[in-house]
Amino acid sequence: MEFNRPNRPTGDISLTPIIDMVFLLLIFFLLTSSFMKDQGITVNLPSSASPLAQKPESVTVSIDQDKIIYINSSRTTLPRLEKDLQGAYHTTGAKNVIIKADTANSIQLLIRVMDVVNASGAESLTLATKMELSPAQDQ
Repeated sequence: MEFNRPNRPTGDISLTPIIDMVFLLLIFFLLTSSFMKDQGITVNLPSSASPLAQKPESVTVSIDQDKIIYINSSRTTLPRLEKDLQGAYHTTGAKNVIIKADTANSIQLLIRVMDVVNASGAESLTLATKMELSPAQDQ
């Protein structure tokens, strides 16, 4: 026994509106996302063949070429550094410190800053470097 089926029109689904929506969502998320950027202090970092990744929650101490010290973009002095670091620990909730020192600075200043960071109760101390390109990577 054969049943008669009514002829149904075949529907075409247009993908154009769906693609338009995907592109609009992509543009929206690209424009509204926040991009991770280093702090605003310009420092010429020394090179290293094996740099380590920065810890996500950390306090950044920068020393620029004019020997001015900053904590997360806030200017400070060497005598106030320990007190300001403890305030930064309280604010961020982390005691991880990254030191970004310009290559024009003396090692003595860097050692003094490291001593103050250790005296302030830091749990970890990292020296920031930039990746040094090997001769094979230059080509």
